[in-house]
Amino acid sequence: MDYDEVARKLIVYSRSLAKGSLSAAGGANVGETPVLQYLSSADGDVIPSEIAKKLGFSRARMSHILDSLETKGYVTRRPDPSDRRRVLVSVTESGRDYAAKKNAESVALLSNQLSSLGEHDAKELVRILNKAYSLTYDVDDYLDNL
Repeated sequence: MDYDEVARKLIVYSRSLAKGSLSAAGGANVGETPVLQYLSSADGDVIPSEIAKKLGFSRARMSHILDSLETKGYVTRRPDPSDRRRVLVSVTESGRDYAAKKNAESVALLSNQLSSLGEHDAKELVRILNKAYSLTYDVDDYLDNL
């Protein structure tokens, strides 16, 4: 069993089901790391409402997260040249590095914890969380790209 793959999925489930209620670590505010990870995997610029929808945040919460990430130098926002009413968000190299570091730390920690459960229980946990997650979100749309 690839516990790292299971850990990646469990991280997405826990963040999405809790809608950002997990405690923040390492100076990141709640919700910042999944936003950075989403932007890091995006193909080009993204509009804030798309990020909010995919991650299950309100638009107001997304605005707050982006303000904080921009202050830290992890994202940039600019007007859309084709529609100046829209804002385009992109991750900076510093933001991409931070997201990768946090993701690796999370996966390693959770992978270790999952291995303590054993293969059967770890698979069962992910099966159940997958079922719960799919009630609200499009599983294939996001998890298949991890």
